[in-house]
Amino acid sequence: MVVVIIYFILKILVIVVPLLIA
Repeated sequence: MVVVIIYFILKILVIVVPLLIA
């Protein structure tokens, strides 16, 4: 289950980080 949580967080970061940089 931990892997699923980490994957979910990374998936969000990939979407949010570019928006913050831009």
